[in-house]
Amino acid sequence: MPELDLETKIKELLGTAHKVAIVPSVVDGADSFASAVGLYRMLSGAGKDAAILYPGTVPAGLEGITEGINISTSMGNRSLVVSIDYSGTTASKVNYTTENDVLSFYLTPVDHGFDLSKVKAEITGPDFDLYITIGVQSPEDTGALKDQLQAEISKSKVLNIDNNSLNTRFGTIYTVDASMETLSLLILNKAPKWGLTIDQRSAKALTMGISR
Repeated sequence: MPELDLETKIKELLGTAHKVAIVPSVVDGADSFASAVGLYRMLSGAGKDAAILYPGTVPAGLEGITEGINISTSMGNRSLVVSIDYSGTTASKVNYTTENDVLSFYLTPVDHGFDLSKVKAEITGPDFDLYITIGVQSPEDTGALKDQLQAEISKSKVLNIDNNSLNTRFGTIYTVDASMETLSLLILNKAPKWGLTIDQRSAKALTMGISR
């Protein structure tokens, strides 16, 4: 079976993603941010749960294209949540201890036959199944997100989009096209090949990025 070309690989990567984090460079400025907004609009239109992760301030002049967009300044932290359903018991007191790096909870009083299946544990926090970086030559270009992004790169799917030949080619898939004068122009040209529809709002964002 022949190997898929790059555009088809990206199309499949986007098509199978459900929750997508778009991370524009804080160094590149308006073009990178406008590209992220344009891509956000297209992914949202395709039914994806998208968010923009951007620790900086919205570049001047682009405030008008961010209406209704989910923009976060951090990835957030993951937490271990332990829940106990003690309905139907006489339990009324909770204590905990920490010893030798072990956290122990004490719920009292409970019967000897307490159903342990009522004790649940889960991890909450960021659950993106795809990160898309735009104009990020290396994680350092994401400012305060650097350490978190560096950790995610090693264990998550990452699509790295850039138009600078100095890009370090990190991620699951990278597309670096130095022939494109702006990132917004790159997204505008590639989006249809990736199965995305350019609507009025995404076109407005990309046009503003091209003209910056």
